[in-house]
Amino acid sequence: RAKNVYLTWVEQFLDIITERFMPMEGTISLNDIGCNVGQFWKGLKRRGGAIEYNGYDIEPAYLAASVELFPELKDRIQLLDVTCQVPSSANVTVISATLEHLQFLRPALDHILKATDDFVVIRTFLGEQTDKSIYMKNGAKSPYYVNQYSFEEFMGAMASCGFGAKVIRDRYTDSMPKYLGQGIVRTQYVVVGERAGSLPE
Repeated sequence: RAKNVYLTWVEQFLDIITERFMPMEGTISLNDIGCNVGQFWKGLKRRGGAIEYNGYDIEPAYLAASVELFPELKDRIQLLDVTCQVPSSANVTVISATLEHLQFLRPALDHILKATDDFVVIRTFLGEQTDKSIYMKNGAKSPYYVNQYSFEEFMGAMASCGFGAKVIRDRYTDSMPKYLGQGIVRTQYVVVGERAGSLPE
C-alpha cells in the first residue's frame, strides 16, 4: 500500500498547491511535516514539477521505512520534533493527521508557520470546541492524543502568525464526523493558509 496506493488527501493537497503556484516560475521548496513513510513524496514524485522536497518526522522507524521504500529520500528527510524545533524555511508546508496527536497545538504550529514563507495546507480534526482526548490501542504500551481544536483557536493561531486562512472540506472523509472508538468522535478538515502579502494575486 505504501508504495502503490495514492492517497486521496495527498492528491487534494497537490491539487491545491498546483492551482496556487501554477503561474509561478522556478523551483518551490516544500516541507512535509509528519512525513511518515513517504506518502506525500510518492504522490509528488508521480506528478513531477520543480519542487524541492524536505520531510520531517519524530519517529525514526517511519524515516527508516520511507528510505527503504524510496531510497532517493535518504538526503531529503530528517528527524525533527516540531514542539521544540523549527524546520528549515520553505515556500510551502504540508501537514496531515499530525497536529491532533500533540499534547498542545502551540508552540508546534508556531514553529511550522515560522518556517513557512508563503503557503500552508493542514489536515486535522476541528470542531466548535477544543476537545482533548487520549486513545489507547489494543496491545499498545502507551496512549496517544486524539485532539480536536476549535475553529476559533486554530484560526486565531494562524492569524497571530501572520497567516490568512480558510477551512475547506476534506476530500477523503467529506468532513463527516467519524466515531474512532472509546467515545471519541472527530471531524477532519483542511486548512489552507497564506502568509499576508507573500504571493502575488
